[in-house]
Amino acid sequence: MFIPEIDLHLHSNASDGTETPSVLVRMASELGLAAISLTDHDTIEGVAEAMSEGERLGVEVIPGIELNSFFMGRPVHILGLLIDPASDSLRDFAARRREARLVRAREMIRRLAEAGKPIDMDLVLKTAEGGIVGRVHIARALVQRGAAASVSEAFKSYVRRGSPYYVSLDKPTPEQVIAVIQDAGGIAALAHPIFIPDDVLTSLLPIILSAGIGAVEVLCGLNKDKAQDIEKHLQRCSEMSAFAAEHNLARCGGSDYHGLSVKGIRLGSAHVPIQFLEELKEKHRAMQG
Repeated sequence: MFIPEIDLHLHSNASDGTETPSVLVRMASELGLAAISLTDHDTIEGVAEAMSEGERLGVEVIPGIELNSFFMGRPVHILGLLIDPASDSLRDFAARRREARLVRAREMIRRLAEAGKPIDMDLVLKTAEGGIVGRVHIARALVQRGAAASVSEAFKSYVRRGSPYYVSLDKPTPEQVIAVIQDAGGIAALAHPIFIPDDVLTSLLPIILSAGIGAVEVLCGLNKDKAQDIEKHLQRCSEMSAFAAEHNLARCGGSDYHGLSVKGIRLGSAHVPIQFLEELKEKHRAMQG
């Protein structure tokens, strides 16, 4: 029996992905996906375009966003799904995050220049093509200037966390981010818990439950170059499914596709059944009512 699949975690060039929102929808249509969610980092600017193309092609597009929070010194990403893209509070929050990313980019550029790797803000902005600025755009600028052979090399050598050129963003808490999503009429979902260390996850889960988390990603994309992690991946997905059932949370999932040149994860590769979207909508109705 054929079960339609969905992908509720995608990034376009409105943030740090490589494809436009319309192209992502067309790719999803070609793969036979029934629904997707555009969850760009700290912006909803690509959502209207994606929804319009989805209506044309018969692909349901769930309005979404991915917001960064920090807990125990580590980034924790929270998806906002089924949000209202017209929410003033969400737009205000996103605008502040956009400015914070520009401040971070300028400081990373300064540090790189001091180390003899000069790039300028204009080039980074051009690389971002009007979208929100992320580390990937600094990496692409470094490639264009000949300081790295590839985006992957630029990440490993210059813009990864822990690099002397890396600058962290300011640090909203998971509770603050969940509140922003709820205020925008959405359901907050913990993103890719497979990548959260066990000790951090153990401390995090009761806090986000109290804050009103409504869903958790139990199926995530896996980098094609990290097949050795598949056992750990499957174990964490199983644990998160059990956690969702125990606490009456919706299950969701997605590839976290940015473009193969960024992460090497294919769109649709998480193989998320459409049943998860039905669970998500049911949970969303219960939380709204």
